[in-house]
Amino acid sequence: MNKAPALPAFWPWMKSFAILPTAMLIFALMACAALGSIALTPTRHLADSTPKIDIASSIPKTFGDWKIDESIVPINPSPAQRATLEQIYDQTVSRTYVNSKGQRIMLSVAYGASQTREMRAHRQEVCYAAQGFQINNLKHDVIAISGAQIPVTRMVAVHQYRTEPVTYWFTMGNGIVRSYVDRQLAQMKYAFSGLIPDGYLFRVSSIETNPEIAYSRQIEFANQLLQATPPELRQKLLGRSAND
Repeated sequence: MNKAPALPAFWPWMKSFAILPTAMLIFALMACAALGSIALTPTRHLADSTPKIDIASSIPKTFGDWKIDESIVPINPSPAQRATLEQIYDQTVSRTYVNSKGQRIMLSVAYGASQTREMRAHRQEVCYAAQGFQINNLKHDVIAISGAQIPVTRMVAVHQYRTEPVTYWFTMGNGIVRSYVDRQLAQMKYAFSGLIPDGYLFRVSSIETNPEIAYSRQIEFANQLLQATPPELRQKLLGRSAND
């Protein structure tokens, strides 16, 4: 197993920022990022120190009671959206799975080898809103996935007659990041080690008017999927918390 990069001696001091009020913390992080951009220019990619993973072949097409629904034709993004996705991500997988009851779950997994301030993954509520969805009930939650406690973001995206509850999370390097502060701290940690972190997006959603039913089914689906996924990818998708 590859070891996480060594942290600088003053990293515990940096983490003490977390006790500051949010506004002060964000200001401090912005100031540190500005200074860091002058003093530090990471040149090595964390991804170069680990074996390459092909996510399309690693994510199973069938598992448990689920299989890919071949009747669903994926909707291609607009040229502008595609250009943005290609800048942020090196690999993307989008599939719809169906079980024997006819219930469907949509899965999106994306990987970016360079998670920098300019090219890191966008929050999904922003992406959905840009496609014309109204975002309701946006909230943070913690769910149990494959034996790990995963901090996730949930929302209900609505477009005309389509109601789509969504659960997603991001990893950056060896951990899960949810807030702006999480991302800034993770990016700074790797920058002090001269590294550019990589990252994954994991998103599940379904067409369902009852969000609680949808979220329960999404947890069940994610657990079964990740149990059937090769350990090296499962660890990446769950972050370091999977081993805590």
